[in-house]
Amino acid sequence: MRIEITKGLVLSAYSTSRGHLAEILFPAGEYLATLTPEGRIEILNSSASKAQFSFSQFREKLSLGEFILLEA
Repeated sequence: MRIEITKGLVLSAYSTSRGHLAEILFPAGEYLATLTPEGRIEILNSSASKAQFSFSQFREKLSLGEFILLEA
């Protein structure tokens, strides 16, 4: 699925370049989001970082207007 982040957000994300969890800026724009085998939603950015959300956290971001679902 594709989502849009409406404003720059600092999210707790796993950085593959650093190999650990870090606070990473996700600038406003479109991102690819996938469902993980654990049932979480993972948002990928171009710098090989991944932020994961539970369905309730993702739904909250949608209701606050921080995320917009562009394509399911």
